[in-house]
Amino acid sequence: MRASSRTEPHREPVLTVSLQIAEKGHTLTGDTWGVRLSRLLLIAAAAVLVLATTAVASGRRGPVEDGTLSVRDGRGAVLLRMKGGVIGRFARGTLTVTDAVGADAPIVVVRGEDRTRYPSGRTTVYSGSNIRFRLSADKRIVVKIEATRINLSAVGRGDGWLDGRGDPDEGIYFDGSYSLNGDGYKSLPDERFPFALAVQPSGGG
Repeated sequence: MRASSRTEPHREPVLTVSLQIAEKGHTLTGDTWGVRLSRLLLIAAAAVLVLATTAVASGRRGPVEDGTLSVRDGRGAVLLRMKGGVIGRFARGTLTVTDAVGADAPIVVVRGEDRTRYPSGRTTVYSGSNIRFRLSADKRIVVKIEATRINLSAVGRGDGWLDGRGDPDEGIYFDGSYSLNGDGYKSLPDERFPFALAVQPSGGG
């Protein structure tokens, strides 16, 4: 150690902050500025940890992802308010497509229709037998199908409803089945059943 050329005046030893924290008996109050500072740092660290945990949890929820709807041999009505794509066919009935206000026209391909009507500037109704159709839209559109032997698949985000038309008096006990957002197939509901076409993302990753 390098020697000093000056003679320092004699001073009493001073207890360090770390010693004061570890040995409260060496202080008069046991709550020095060092102790207070340490407590504040611990509180701040705990607050940061809570905020970080909340942010991670929120990030895991994230935005919703595309939902799916599949209908097999349906008899009744299906309505979709969505943006995405729909492809399907039915034995006999009507397909009604309504464009979103101010949006670009969706891609609509229909085959086999016997008649096409235009009730309004944004709505087109296709009717007939053995109709096949395909639709794709970047903006929210409304698609309604009232028919027999409905088979369709839809992928996108939105909502809608299902309404089966079974009639035991006419010997119709099966009105088709559906699968929503990846769940197993169920019989079409006998009363109007609203649904959301969307799923929450998984928390993995």
